[in-house]
Amino acid sequence: MYKNLINFLEVGKNKDASWFIRSQDIFLGIFLLIGGIIVLIAGILQIIEKSQAGYILGIIGTVGLCVYYVARKQKKYSPPLLWTVGIVYSLSVLALLIVGSNGFGAIFCIFYPMLIGILGGAKRGNIVSSLFLVVYIVVGLIFRNEQFDFAFFATTIFASIIMMLLFGVLLTMNARLMKSSDLKMADIQRDSQSKNQFISQISYQIRTPLNNIVLIGNMLNETQLTSKQKDWLETVLASANNLVNVVNLISSQITSSDLSDRKTLNIAFNLQTVLNNTIQLFVGQSDEYNIAIKPRMQVPVNFDGDPIQLKQIFLTLVDAIIRNKKANKINIIITYDVKQETERVFKANFQINVSDHLDFDSVSQKTSDPNLLNFSISSKLIELAGDKLRVEYGDNNTTSLKFSLTFNKATAPITMSPEKAADLVEPASPAPDSTGATLDLKDASVLLVEDNLINQKIVILSIQKLVKNIDIANNGQEALDMYQTDKKYNVVLMDIQMPIMDGIVATKKIREVEGEKKIVPIPIIAITANALAGDREHCLAAGMDDYISKPFQVEVLVNKMKALLATGSSVRVS
Repeated sequence: MYKNLINFLEVGKNKDASWFIRSQDIFLGIFLLIGGIIVLIAGILQIIEKSQAGYILGIIGTVGLCVYYVARKQKKYSPPLLWTVGIVYSLSVLALLIVGSNGFGAIFCIFYPMLIGILGGAKRGNIVSSLFLVVYIVVGLIFRNEQFDFAFFATTIFASIIMMLLFGVLLTMNARLMKSSDLKMADIQRDSQSKNQFISQISYQIRTPLNNIVLIGNMLNETQLTSKQKDWLETVLASANNLVNVVNLISSQITSSDLSDRKTLNIAFNLQTVLNNTIQLFVGQSDEYNIAIKPRMQVPVNFDGDPIQLKQIFLTLVDAIIRNKKANKINIIITYDVKQETERVFKANFQINVSDHLDFDSVSQKTSDPNLLNFSISSKLIELAGDKLRVEYGDNNTTSLKFSLTFNKATAPITMSPEKAADLVEPASPAPDSTGATLDLKDASVLLVEDNLINQKIVILSIQKLVKNIDIANNGQEALDMYQTDKKYNVVLMDIQMPIMDGIVATKKIREVEGEKKIVPIPIIAITANALAGDREHCLAAGMDDYISKPFQVEVLVNKMKALLATGSSVRVS
């Protein structure tokens, strides 16, 4: 009841403001609403008694209620509203004194410094209140009547002066408090900005080499490997993907990216072999835990799916369990069974039993805690796969983690090499040119704008089997010059941070050239390690058609290129 009344009276509802600012807001609510009702009723009663003061009181009460109503609509006390109250209040106090209503005039005169102090601040409020008291004294002495009591009049003046001094001190203290609060807030904002810039730079420095590791790893994974080499490489890729997700989660407050934008693989693998190989990475590493797998199935099952993602889930989950254990030594038992859903679709139900009580009450909790990063990553990966990580606690101080993954029955032997990138990319319809012919990706001319030689080489290695014609510009100025030559390009892959001219400026200048020459805009895709909040919007606002952050999967980039080329109006043919 009390809190509801305070919230109703406090129009601004700024809970972060100092206590004194909030008390001023509450005072205004009391003065305008409750005081307005009381004064309006008093005015009506005075009118009934045929007193001229009743009309003045009626005006004061009505104005107060109207101002409060408008302020609630606006959710704030705007300066015009407040000064309307101040002017009406000043004139009404003098009017009450003129008509001989000394009692009402005295009450309003005493509260006058409080109202004017809130409206104008300590210094201005005291000046205005002092001038008003001079006018009040002059008017009182000039218009005094037979009901005039000089002692009462002097007491009113004295009380008003005391109120003015007291409220002036309080307002001065509040001004200093606000100034100190503003300075602290400015320091906090500077520190926050500095930290954000640091995180942005670290994120950029990590993403660029990590992008190269992922792309080279994926290309190597498409070659013929022994089973042990394949297992090692998949572990490297799973760990690299985890590092990508850790970078994203650490900067989650200022980043626009989520988990790595990665196309799911669809290759043949043996479920039991992948799990065994993954768990072997933890066996013998510490005497603080025992870990084992107990399948609830007798015949090994081969599936088509993504063994790298499966490894990533179990690597992060087991690591999160070990990091968050409370007991000196724990047992980790992984069990699973497979149920056939349809002729080709199978559901694998996994359960990880831990002989300890782990604080995994919610999959969305405290991602800022380093010990919970891997738990958050694995839960999000499971959600992306179509299920939810469930945490259950037993009576005997145990924890169970449960989830399910869906796989298709293997259609090829496990010994086959993984599919090539071109086979993994979803086909897109060839784009028609102005003559009605079609332009396939392999026939397109691509301009890669990248200042880093290693990055140039890796991007070319990633797409050269899918795109025959690739030219390189080392900075934005070179890209602009090459764009204006006789050779016409169909797609531009644009880096952002480059010397001489960055990607944003280069894109804007290319769009200016297109506008002047009235030619069809060329598709431009930003490829950048800038992955913080607003980076994508910044690129699109500059005129780019799409955006991909490092590290990226080649399949995702190729799909974006095909999607843009499939838009006939966005194709330029040599």
